[in-house]
Amino acid sequence: MEIDFFTDLNNELEKFLTDNGLPVPAPSMLREHDTRPDESKNKIVHYDLKNLLLHVFSVKGRFVPVRRWDVHISNKLIGDPKISEIVSKLTNGEDVTGFLSNGRAEEDQVKYADRLLSEWGIHHLHFKESRTKELLFVFFDSGGAYIIDILDHSKANWINTDLIQTIHDNWPELFKQYIYKSDSTPEKLTVDQRRTLRDCNALTTVVVNDGTEYLPMGGGHTHSRHPTGAVIKSDMLFHDVKMLQSAVLNDVESIRSALLHVTKSPKLNLKLDENLYPFIVESNSNSLIDLKFE
Repeated sequence: MEIDFFTDLNNELEKFLTDNGLPVPAPSMLREHDTRPDESKNKIVHYDLKNLLLHVFSVKGRFVPVRRWDVHISNKLIGDPKISEIVSKLTNGEDVTGFLSNGRAEEDQVKYADRLLSEWGIHHLHFKESRTKELLFVFFDSGGAYIIDILDHSKANWINTDLIQTIHDNWPELFKQYIYKSDSTPEKLTVDQRRTLRDCNALTTVVVNDGTEYLPMGGGHTHSRHPTGAVIKSDMLFHDVKMLQSAVLNDVESIRSALLHVTKSPKLNLKLDENLYPFIVESNSNSLIDLKFE
């Protein structure tokens, strides 16, 4: 029984991109985005697959899940008619993908990295699919969608700590887990200093008016400008697939025997669900294989 879950994984990742109307970057392009020496890259097993994994999770992290959101509106925007359409879509569980930045569709997720999102966890939405100069800034978590403010499409607003101040003023419990200190008195970074640090891929804390100091709420980004969360999820999925393949190869005869009632020539393939969680199917019978591993 031959299996190749790594090839299956590659195919499933490419399918995820095409199903979402996104381009599939060539391995050579992803390789170019890696600034490490070729000698180092060539030593990495499944190098191209790992690059594709990182690209997919970087892209996926920029999307807003389609669900009925519990919408909360800051005191800056209560009653503002500009937000009514987006608020309605979020409340009713409609897809807002068309309002997101075009950067989500770029093959070069390093050049077009959304570091406002990766550092502070804040999305920016346009008011029309045709793009708008004004942007709506929103923080999403498992508990809801928090509508923060409307700001123009200025580079200064990607590092505008007023966004954090507004969240702190309106929903003080929202960022509780990210509090580093509650009585900080450091000199506040200027806009230029914060921009310089972010351009160097450095992460910074944010101190609001009452002295509360917050760590990066979005989880941060790596030196390569990839979201830290994307790196972690990529590594976890690769590890799970590696373990699944090993588990099958170490117990081929038992698996073959267990499948005799559906096929004499079992063919196992790895699939990914909509959340990119791996599972195994026997392709001849389209049967789900419940394979456990430690």
